[in-house]
Amino acid sequence: MENDNFNALPKKLQEALKRSDVLVGKQTLEYYYNLYDPRTGGFYYSISSRDMEKMTPFAEGTYFVLNALRDGGITPPDWYKEKVSAWLLPHQDEGDGYFYEELWGKITQGTRRINRDLTYSTIIIKSYCGKQPLYPTPEERIKMAEKSADGKGSATPEFLSSKEKFLEHLKGLNWNAPYGTGSTLATQASLIKAAGLFDVAADFIASIQNPKTGLWGEGLGWENTNAAMKLATYFQDTDHPYPRIEKLIESVQKIFESGVDPNLATHIWNPFVALTCAFVSVGERADELRPLLYEKGADIVNFAIDAAEKLRKPDGGFSSFQAGSIARQQGYLFGAGLPYESDLDGTVIAGQLLRAQMHRVFGVTADHTYLSEYGDDFWERCKNKPPIVKTMPRGNEALNPQASPKYYEPQW
Repeated sequence: MENDNFNALPKKLQEALKRSDVLVGKQTLEYYYNLYDPRTGGFYYSISSRDMEKMTPFAEGTYFVLNALRDGGITPPDWYKEKVSAWLLPHQDEGDGYFYEELWGKITQGTRRINRDLTYSTIIIKSYCGKQPLYPTPEERIKMAEKSADGKGSATPEFLSSKEKFLEHLKGLNWNAPYGTGSTLATQASLIKAAGLFDVAADFIASIQNPKTGLWGEGLGWENTNAAMKLATYFQDTDHPYPRIEKLIESVQKIFESGVDPNLATHIWNPFVALTCAFVSVGERADELRPLLYEKGADIVNFAIDAAEKLRKPDGGFSSFQAGSIARQQGYLFGAGLPYESDLDGTVIAGQLLRAQMHRVFGVTADHTYLSEYGDDFWERCKNKPPIVKTMPRGNEALNPQASPKYYEPQW
């Protein structure tokens, strides 16, 4: 922890931030071990996902765990890097460069799911394993197409083929549902940047911000901060500062003071992410703006910790809902969604990510060694873990969202 900055914070805020240590620890590490799949090196989404026939580990969940482990001071050994990369690399399609999970295959085409699978597979392969994908990724194909004789190629989506078409695309999105639209644009950010249209997106998004709240959409609630967290993707440097940042700070405090229960893990975490991104985007001005949160800072942090504790489950993790884990994320089957179990979304968001973001908002860094003493034992247990034995039938439940319209859409 950056002690100089930490000791300059109000005492009550210091105490509240220290209290956030209850959100991470060895019990969470045991939960991750229980989700580990020794066949692939991947991690399942929940205990029911692990135990259900036909269900498989997936890249996004594997990234969640690896990121959480790194936050606590645990890095993967060489044998694991070889194992997990050997599992993920064949998922990439030579024709389009995307990654397709064993579980869903190509039913993800044309959805946000495909961009998430691309993002997390690529991060694991490059950043954690030090390897390269087998084929050029979609972003790389756009860049290669731009260097071709005609300037554009078939790898560039039609809506990114010109500024005019891109603006038409942006105007046609459903801004009455700013979270869903923001989620789509966040997953497309690397493609938009590769096409040279990032500034166009940032300017348009800023132009439709709610000037009264510094958020997007009508009203003032958790959904509005969810949208701000997604759209903050386009405001992360001084060339693209978060617009009306003072209004954002004011709105976040009002939402936490409203007394409305954030019964989703994402609702608790997202406001802190939005604030962190906004502070990063304004550079040195952040030091002038953070004190605006000091007076109510301890109350906000304690409220967030209390809300997260309501999500804790007996299996060692946290659930996405107070009512339990989720069965479908963005429409795609992830598990059984049992009321007494945790899931990876809830566990990383209400635990490691929330703790880290609450510190970052106030300009300090949380301790990142809290799991380091358990690292060698964790990986040794994973290496010697016996094969998973499936004990729950999955039945004929469809994998795709069209078959089951009611599902959870993670707001992060």
